[in-house]
Amino acid sequence: MLLETLLALTTLMPRIEPAVDAARARLPAIPRTAEAAPTPPPSLSLVARAVSNWREQAGENLAPGSLAFVVRHAATEPGFVARCVRLNNYWCIKQAGWSGELGGDAEGHTGFATAADGADAAAQLLRRYQREYGRRSALAIVRRWAPAECGALRPVAAAAPVRGAAKPPARRPQAAVSQDVAPRGIGGTLRARFLARHGRGGVARAAPVVATGLRVQPWSARARLAGHPGRAPRAAPPVSVPKPAADIATGLAEAAPKSAPKSAPKAAPETVLRTALTSTGTAAAKTGSRPAAPVRATVSGAVNPAALLAPDRLTAEAAALPSIAASLPKGSLLDLSVPAPVCSSDETRIRNYAARIAGSVGLKPDDDLRLFGDDGRPTDRLLPVMLAMSSVELGTLHASRALVRAAIERLEARIAGTAAAEKTRNSAL
Repeated sequence: MLLETLLALTTLMPRIEPAVDAARARLPAIPRTAEAAPTPPPSLSLVARAVSNWREQAGENLAPGSLAFVVRHAATEPGFVARCVRLNNYWCIKQAGWSGELGGDAEGHTGFATAADGADAAAQLLRRYQREYGRRSALAIVRRWAPAECGALRPVAAAAPVRGAAKPPARRPQAAVSQDVAPRGIGGTLRARFLARHGRGGVARAAPVVATGLRVQPWSARARLAGHPGRAPRAAPPVSVPKPAADIATGLAEAAPKSAPKSAPKAAPETVLRTALTSTGTAAAKTGSRPAAPVRATVSGAVNPAALLAPDRLTAEAAALPSIAASLPKGSLLDLSVPAPVCSSDETRIRNYAARIAGSVGLKPDDDLRLFGDDGRPTDRLLPVMLAMSSVELGTLHASRALVRAAIERLEARIAGTAAAEKTRNSAL
């Protein structure tokens, strides 16, 4: 059946071809599509802090593949994309004149034309660390690859001039003072020392009062527990001394005591207070002396903590406190720069980074990784170490295994070519 069909098609094809050509001639001409413009070379945008082709490179050279696909085709940039991904720099290498380097960001991270250029630079840098710098352990590598950011405080930058504002007058250069006039300098003259000790009109300046003790603030926990430090401590209540016990047989032979008369009903506290005041005033009038001033009980912070937060007391304490700005260096109130990071957290980050690298090959952070042999050729440990380093630098994403393997192969070929060239040169000599 199949053979008969093939024979029939072979017989009819010469007869059908003229009809097909005629039908094609009657069809309107199909406009040819313009040829696609050549792809422009990659460039680095300092405003966007990204290389122009970073999405295409990320889709081809990052893993996991599902997230790399999202990065490649997402309308907006996903939140899990690290800054070095946009630079085609999956190991966050700093600028050093690498092959394919397009520039760098504000922090010095290199922007590469392709991800392969970044992988080649990472492999070469690890080789340089071991052979030139002698950094063979994971901890030694990380201390230079991602060093601690602790250091001296950043200097306060001068404020930018405002457009339209008047420029401050330029300072006139001061003439140098002759050593004959002021042997100890202009600040050591008699006039300068007099002005330093006196104010306007020749009034002597008051000596600064130096506090000798530690001030306990009224709202602190110490004041609440121990009371106000400026008040005298309360006198301890008198302790009654117990009397000696009487004999057990005392009073057995005596007659029973008579029944005590009924006590009068107790008066109200207000009545007792009024009677005491009246009697005090009457006694004072008879003797001609002034009545004693009422004694105000001292309330400590332990008894009534709210008494320590009285408005008048807080106002007095605030007035007695020294000025906060006086104790700060000049200009520090306008210093809004980022403070220096804590070195303890930076050391923890470095050790975690080193443990991640060493754990990829089953070693400890202080063990020799042996990434390269004595002849400089890479070993089998270079691939997992580079994958682990990329994972730490990028977080959710990391370089693909194919990208790292290709970079290692190019490094081996480069080393082999260099060795062959040196061998040829030596044989020629």
